[in-house]
Amino acid sequence: MPQKQGDHLNVGEVKSSIIMFILQNMRSVGEPAIRDFLLQKYNVMNQGNINRHLHDLQKLDCIELIPPQKKGLRNYWDITKIKNLKKIRKEFPKLRLNKHEKAINIIILELCNDEEYFCFEWLKLHIQLLLSVSFFDTCLEIDIETLCQRIWKSYTTIKDLPKYKRINDLLKICYHTYTKHYSTFKVPEGMFINIMKKFPVEFVRIITKKDVIRFFKDLPGLPKEIYSQIAKTRLSEPIEEISEIPTEIDAEDFVKYMLHALQLIINQRWDFDSSIHYLLLEHFLIQDILIGVDLYDEHYFVKKTIENHDLFDRWPKPHYMSLGDAELADLKLISEIIIKYKQPTRFNDLFDNMDEVYQKLVKFYS
Repeated sequence: MPQKQGDHLNVGEVKSSIIMFILQNMRSVGEPAIRDFLLQKYNVMNQGNINRHLHDLQKLDCIELIPPQKKGLRNYWDITKIKNLKKIRKEFPKLRLNKHEKAINIIILELCNDEEYFCFEWLKLHIQLLLSVSFFDTCLEIDIETLCQRIWKSYTTIKDLPKYKRINDLLKICYHTYTKHYSTFKVPEGMFINIMKKFPVEFVRIITKKDVIRFFKDLPGLPKEIYSQIAKTRLSEPIEEISEIPTEIDAEDFVKYMLHALQLIINQRWDFDSSIHYLLLEHFLIQDILIGVDLYDEHYFVKKTIENHDLFDRWPKPHYMSLGDAELADLKLISEIIIKYKQPTRFNDLFDNMDEVYQKLVKFYS
């Protein structure tokens, strides 16, 4: 209900409303539209006061002025940058920024390049930003690469410590055998381990012997059998199991131990890549609970997503080629959120029918 002229307004109420009005509009907002909005909501008619509110927000870096291209045309105002969102959060902490698609898109564009913007990960990122206040706030402060590095550290320290330790133990044994029998060039142990751990997951799909040789160019003297075995098997075929890791191995066992270590590295990376979304969901749900900003929909979404993860294999073989059962279940769940919150707007022509939204998502991301 519009307030009457002379009614008392809370401190910052008009400024907060201007911010929310701009965020509710996907495009820049003309000054006349802002004046009409304030007139209807607060019965504020004084153009001088409205201009003062706008320019105060501009000085705070909460909003940006977009001057007219020609003299005499209207001014436009917008919120387009991470710094705007940070300032808004600082000056108006009660505003829930993550419910607005414009704010979510600002973060996504900061985190993803143009090629990634409409990938499946982008959609999952959008939904999590929409449902989790703490995840949204974290993404305002930390870039996605740093966040992923920290999640990886958490994963190897807590979730997958035994495999992480086994890989390190295998690599140390392999390093000592390599320097003893195969290399006249003294490669530092840390360099050897780092090269091995960076073995590309993509090699599971497409790899040639030349690719392998090129990758290991800084480890001279490796047995040629390693190159041919990796190119032939793509590390996807079972390798002879190593039950216990000895303190030392002979030269004839070197290839077997190297291949086993690389296979564990690939499997660990694969497990992490397929789990990172769920690790983030769990972590930030707990954080939202602790600070008291968790929503029922966030609980429901996290619970169902983790169930999907546990019930189905992530991707069918061959890897990366099509959507698996878990991804299809994820898309069905995401369709529920899209229907309820009317986001992302790229699917806004189907908001009244969840099944049509789901079918469109399957077609788009297959």
